[in-house]
Amino acid sequence: MSETYSHLLPGVSSAFQPILSVAHQAPVGYEALLRSTKNGRVCSPAEALRRAALIQRSGEFERECVRSHAAQFARFAEDESVLFVNVQPEVLTHPVHGPGLISDILSFGMLPARVAIEILETPLPRSRTLVDTVDQLRRKGFLIALDDFGAGETNLSRVWDLRPDVVKLDRELVRQAATSRRNARSLLRLVELLHEIGTLVAVEGVETETEALLCLDCDADFAQGYYFGRPAPLTDSSQRRLSGNEDLLNHFHRSDRIEPIADLVGLQPYRQAFQEAATRFLGLPLSIRMFLLDQNGAQIGAPVESNDHPLRKQARFALLTRGVGANWSKRPYFRDAVSHPGETVLSEPYVTSSSMNLCVTLAMCAVSDVERYVICGDVLFEELGSR
Repeated sequence: MSETYSHLLPGVSSAFQPILSVAHQAPVGYEALLRSTKNGRVCSPAEALRRAALIQRSGEFERECVRSHAAQFARFAEDESVLFVNVQPEVLTHPVHGPGLISDILSFGMLPARVAIEILETPLPRSRTLVDTVDQLRRKGFLIALDDFGAGETNLSRVWDLRPDVVKLDRELVRQAATSRRNARSLLRLVELLHEIGTLVAVEGVETETEALLCLDCDADFAQGYYFGRPAPLTDSSQRRLSGNEDLLNHFHRSDRIEPIADLVGLQPYRQAFQEAATRFLGLPLSIRMFLLDQNGAQIGAPVESNDHPLRKQARFALLTRGVGANWSKRPYFRDAVSHPGETVLSEPYVTSSSMNLCVTLAMCAVSDVERYVICGDVLFEELGSR
């Protein structure tokens, strides 16, 4: 940053808040958050950015922030963790500071696949330049996240334009959903819609157990908030786990939940093959995998994948490829199957986190003398309409 202006801007430091895969009960990555002081006084991120804008140094200041974030993350984060870094659209599309910011991140040895560019909510109109910039970043291997969905100007048009890997729901949505069953059902439908569009969903601002349970009930992929972990500097000992995870899952299994909606039609060949034999199901052209869950939703063993499926996509988050140790009791197809033993149930379309394909899941609850198991099979929904 230019010495002429550096004294006018707040000092920069970084804090990191975990973003957790609720199913795996472990951080998939961390959001980097700005911490600033000016003349010995704490300066909020909004105030710091405002000061930079007043002297027309937003680009330089945001790049200074990113360098602070990337340096600490590259030194201390777990090898598979993803860095979520906030960027204002006007800086990202700047002809000098946009490419410079990306170069700053990569200069610390960060692989693009470990960086999610989190585009902040903005009142700016739809921009072809922003769409083109995001497409270029995606081709280079960066992840794209869209912040504050449901607040201000962020809407479905921006999701369709930018095709993000992750949409982060504004904290006000989960707060209001926790106050009303009607709001909770609407939140569930919103998550389902975003899944059908083809993106993973993160819920921000989770501060209470009720809100954490809603993340499970609405089938959110990720959760972030004080309930799971407060922002803090990363250190050698920053190995964070989901707070009270066993109690949370136990409470989820006992709680009154939103009625699931899973009533797809038109998959009769897959339904019949699923009921008859695993080998027949996996032999069908759009079948991608089968897996087994115990009566509490925990995955048993590794999934059985269709051999070298030509349409199988690559997972974008390494943690999510580990089926073993995951708990899928939050999925509507699991709850439907348990409620209807012996029947084959169908999910709504959603992005399967293990391969980023848009799929539907068939599930059946098998009851033995002592236990229940749920047998599951994924079908590629994104290609179904062309067959």
